[in-house]
Amino acid sequence: MDITEVEQLMATQRAVRRFRDEPVEDATIERVLAAATRAPSARNIQPWRFVVVRDPETKGRLGEIFDELGQQMYGPNAPDHDHWRDVPVLVVVCAEMVFGRDAGGESALAASVYPAVQNLLLAAHAIGLGTVLTTRWKRREAELRPLLRLPENVSVLAIVPMGWPDRAYGKNRRAPVAGVISRERFGTPWR
Repeated sequence: MDITEVEQLMATQRAVRRFRDEPVEDATIERVLAAATRAPSARNIQPWRFVVVRDPETKGRLGEIFDELGQQMYGPNAPDHDHWRDVPVLVVVCAEMVFGRDAGGESALAASVYPAVQNLLLAAHAIGLGTVLTTRWKRREAELRPLLRLPENVSVLAIVPMGWPDRAYGKNRRAPVAGVISRERFGTPWR
């Protein structure tokens, strides 16, 4: 494998919030989720679980919660996006609460699941799909639980809208790496 190809994949992976009205085949979703499951997890427990949502009513209700929170948090500055009812697929990334419900358990769970989310985002991008990681709805997770029929021992960590992008997106914009690295102690310039 060539690191240049990996760097290119990472440099062009973007948050995509607008999609074409074109379905995403089950085999494609399964391939992306298989890549997600290749991520590391604490003690190799692999606590992730995925709920693939296509039902317009369920997507619509999840979208209403998402949009209400966007208005509360950002007002008119909330990112513009397709209504979730119209997004081809929502992938709800869940996890079994295997590390406990205290702060340490929540942290271990997040550290075990978010690498799988990153794998999902990169694999989808490699196939040509657009995605965006969302977490704002976590403030109202109790309303999501009955919609998704989640058992008590399962928590939602992310919802990823996924579909074929509405247009070509260029490279992502990031700060120069030297500006975010410290040498030996925080704040000591790298160069």
